[in-house]
Amino acid sequence: MRDTAYNILAKAACRAAMLRSVIMSDSADITSSSSSGVHLVNSDVSIGNGAVWTDTELGDGGELFVETGGLAVNTLVDKGDLTVDVGGVASGVTVIGNWDENGYFEVDGGTIADLTVEKQGWGIVNSGSINDVLVTDSGYIEIAALADNVTVSNGGGIEVDSTGVVRNLTVGPGGTFGIRPGEGGVIENVTIASGGSINATEIASAGSVAIQSGGTIDFSGLAFQSGGSATLKGDPVLTVTEGSISRSVSIEGNYAGEHFVLSDDGLGGTVATLEPDDGTPCFCRGTLIETERGEIAVEDLAIGDRVRTASRALRPIRWIGHRSYSGPFVRGNRNVLPIVIRAGALGDGLPRRDLSVSPLHAMALEGVLIPAICLINGVSILQAEQIDEVTYFHVELETHDILLAEGAPSESFVDDDSRNMFHNAAAFRKLYPDAVPLPAVYCAPRIEEGPVLEAILTRLNTEAGIAPVAAPDGTIEGYLDEVTRTLIRGWARNPHSPEPVRLSLYDNGIAIAEIVANCPRPDVGSECGFCFVVPGGLAPDVRHVIEIGLAGDLGEPRNLLGHTPWVLDQPTTREHSAARPAITASSAAMRGYIDSVSRDRVCGWIYDPAKPGKSVAIQVAVNGTIVERSVANGRRPDVADAGAGPERCGFDLLFIPPLSPLTRQIIEVRNERTGDLLGKPVVLDAANQFDSDLEQAVRTAIGSVQNVKDHDRALSFLATQIERLKQSHADHQSGRRQNDVQRERSRRGLALPANRAPRVLVIDSRMPDTCRDAGSCAILSHMAALQALGYDVSFVAADEMGSASAQTMNNIEICAAPFYSSVEDLLRRQAQSFDFAYLHRQSIATRYLPLVRQYQSRARVIYAVADLHHVRLARQASVEERPELMAKAHKIRDAEYAAALQADVVLTHSTVEAAILRRDVPGAEVHVVPWAVAVRKQAPSFERRCGVLFLGNFSHAPNVDAALWLAEEIMPLVWRQRPDIHCTIAGADMPESVRLLAAPGVEVIGPVPDCGVLFDKVRLSIAPLRLGAGVKGKVLDSMAAGVPCVMTPIAAEGMELPGDFADATGETAEALAALIVGLHDDSTTHARMVRAGRRFIRQRHDHARIIDVLGRIAGDTTGKRQAG
Repeated sequence: MRDTAYNILAKAACRAAMLRSVIMSDSADITSSSSSGVHLVNSDVSIGNGAVWTDTELGDGGELFVETGGLAVNTLVDKGDLTVDVGGVASGVTVIGNWDENGYFEVDGGTIADLTVEKQGWGIVNSGSINDVLVTDSGYIEIAALADNVTVSNGGGIEVDSTGVVRNLTVGPGGTFGIRPGEGGVIENVTIASGGSINATEIASAGSVAIQSGGTIDFSGLAFQSGGSATLKGDPVLTVTEGSISRSVSIEGNYAGEHFVLSDDGLGGTVATLEPDDGTPCFCRGTLIETERGEIAVEDLAIGDRVRTASRALRPIRWIGHRSYSGPFVRGNRNVLPIVIRAGALGDGLPRRDLSVSPLHAMALEGVLIPAICLINGVSILQAEQIDEVTYFHVELETHDILLAEGAPSESFVDDDSRNMFHNAAAFRKLYPDAVPLPAVYCAPRIEEGPVLEAILTRLNTEAGIAPVAAPDGTIEGYLDEVTRTLIRGWARNPHSPEPVRLSLYDNGIAIAEIVANCPRPDVGSECGFCFVVPGGLAPDVRHVIEIGLAGDLGEPRNLLGHTPWVLDQPTTREHSAARPAITASSAAMRGYIDSVSRDRVCGWIYDPAKPGKSVAIQVAVNGTIVERSVANGRRPDVADAGAGPERCGFDLLFIPPLSPLTRQIIEVRNERTGDLLGKPVVLDAANQFDSDLEQAVRTAIGSVQNVKDHDRALSFLATQIERLKQSHADHQSGRRQNDVQRERSRRGLALPANRAPRVLVIDSRMPDTCRDAGSCAILSHMAALQALGYDVSFVAADEMGSASAQTMNNIEICAAPFYSSVEDLLRRQAQSFDFAYLHRQSIATRYLPLVRQYQSRARVIYAVADLHHVRLARQASVEERPELMAKAHKIRDAEYAAALQADVVLTHSTVEAAILRRDVPGAEVHVVPWAVAVRKQAPSFERRCGVLFLGNFSHAPNVDAALWLAEEIMPLVWRQRPDIHCTIAGADMPESVRLLAAPGVEVIGPVPDCGVLFDKVRLSIAPLRLGAGVKGKVLDSMAAGVPCVMTPIAAEGMELPGDFADATGETAEALAALIVGLHDDSTTHARMVRAGRRFIRQRHDHARIIDVLGRIAGDTTGKRQAG
């Protein structure tokens, strides 16, 4: 099987790592000599007095002491020890290993710079200092001296002792830090990066704390209630309110254009996450809105007031949101400072008074919506430079519409996942607890760049008295005399001006050159001729349509010369020609950059210094065909801030439909006036281009690496590419990229693709295997039902993260290595992308429910108990009289009940267990959901069968006990009356104690791929379970196969079996033996039980019924989520 791109890079990375870690020598004691590339194992070395050791690896038992005057450069501490004493210096240190195998460092007065502690490496700073430190992946440092510029993330942590000082600490995702209680350690200047978290109680002792977008503050002692609020005021002070209880903390930084969103921390507390404002459309205080009662200031409107729309309809207000910013917060922030539209600036005397709105509030002009910030001209429409305070109000109707603000058509609010930025967002949830979040639908296309915007700006600027950039006179006359593949000749002139005209030359619609018509043409009476020699000639094997028109003419149709277009057709037959360079004019004077190209969109910026004040018209060509024309006039404040060009020079174009992934695409962006290329053509290779040639090239490149420096570069490069592939894979799986494109299409009024299907993540410990256990059958059935309900289902096996390339499960996305290293990795990479998380069994719920709450806070959690493990253990402890096992049962009971309380929904297969949960966990929402079992329609006749079958998974202790009881006590009682009835015992994970049961009359078989083969041979099955809990899959499978089952009450528990099966239940060995003997030869009773069993399976375990039950649960759960 061909390796994926990821596998090739991973293998190459491993090979480079192997090359790097070659053991050069074991060392004896050395005191002062320098060395390089030493691998120390079971030896001690002290270096000082000017000695320099580079590229050292400390293996098991290897110890390096860096003393006065010693220097260690690039040291890998892997199971060894590094000690840096007074006067010693180490740089480039990496500490790995685990706590039992001495991946350890210690600083006793010396200095370590550029230190990485990971993979359970650890160390202590007693005195001296460390700086430029990364602690990650379960690394740990205890600090009793100075540490500067420290980053903790992904399970890394530090603890500060009484004499410890940590300066400039950055906390990333999963990083932890703390000060030992009562010991007075100091942490100064803490930054909580995206994904990082700090407990609110630690802020006061941590000195100044700044939060970056995506960072969180955990108010663990404040119970989350789904209706709280988070406000920023003053210095600033963050106040979080849940119900009647508030907590406040002081933080550092300017949070203009950002707000905190509240969610559950997974343990009942409240998490505040900093998110950017998204430019929600709002009016400033005092704006007059037209209503049925006349014009009313926006701050005086109330929910239920009827406002008049541009269509003259009266519509009630659904909600009014508000958000305030103080002057220091918004100083210099162009995303927040209000836009002032002067009276009459929009034409027809509108607005009637000056109108102030938020930057992305759209005005309705000529059938489109244009954000106010895109209309700025510095004269009649401008942005405030400084304010003391601003309060924004939004007015929401049932659907997006056009209001009349100061008489000017202006949009209402549309919820584009931005409601929570308002200070009173909680009020909306209280007013509308059953509100269903819907995709944002705009009442008109939203335009932020392009020729439509350019035309509207030109009109507004003219009305404002802003002189337009001079354009060439609009009419020309002339003629195209001759076109060959090397020469283009003709003449052109402006009858109203003696000045030579500038012409654009187009080949197949693409501008390839600009020509000045200033050559003598005595035949037409002036110097107006042109003769253009095509550099390299036009390609002979391509059809060319040649046009010449006035340069800078963006109209349609263009003002073209007579005798055009001129067509040079391709030959009837052609040979493959050599690749030719693109024919382009000089682009030395043009500035710009293509930021991003994908099969969905192309974006960047372009500026022509020769035409200051005028936006550049562009063409986008794909494989030589123009697919988009536009004007680069989108906002790019970053370009302006860097001094590279004006603010309005950006473009962002969507490919509708997206480009085919099966075809190699060559994308070009050109200046339409001059034909200049913006940068080089961008090539998007077909999706299958990572072929054997490229794989071999990577192998060859890695094989050529010869020294440590190149090893580092290769590893760094490959690790970066692997990370990109991992995240790209996660973005595609989660639909994040498609969602971004869909959102842009909605904003621009383009046709929307079908809505994204809701997503479910199913987490279990192992890959399901129907030949192994009933739990696998259940989880596969539920996943199939969720798919039938329209959900996209993803599955992850927490304890089997190995590559799943060869595993398929009916269009279920398997999340595993190499793209994900753990369940947490998956949850983090696909953050906030799942609608439901289905956790199978208590062990999984206990491990991952808090992580689901952290990374998928919008998802509803389903806890599927499989069976109540504590019930099974308690029964076993009682039968075996084992108090230690009973204590374990109580511990597991507590864990199961805790998971049930924390989940949104609890699923069980057993009515008995549902009753236990409802009794003992009254706050849990419990549902009984069976799994689908297929009825076998054909089976051998009664006469062709003989014997009895016990089927089970023997990693399950009750099945081992049942097999021993069956072979040692039950069957001997059967044989006293019917020695000809044989017994078969089969199943997976069979221990030696069960295999030893094989004897005359007892056949012992291991796992079988098709249990139907065994059912077809026997007349009866038996489930002699004395221990256990939950619904027994072996009983259901037997009934579905047309084989009556003799069972104990525990085996029959929780299934509500029909009355016909009451006669097949026995509690003692004698009773079960009698049932086997009695039913084995009774064909009439056998047939009745077969019919009853199949009828029960069809009624209770039909696939359609499972779909219906789960559909009602998911719908009800979704409604509660939307209400909350």
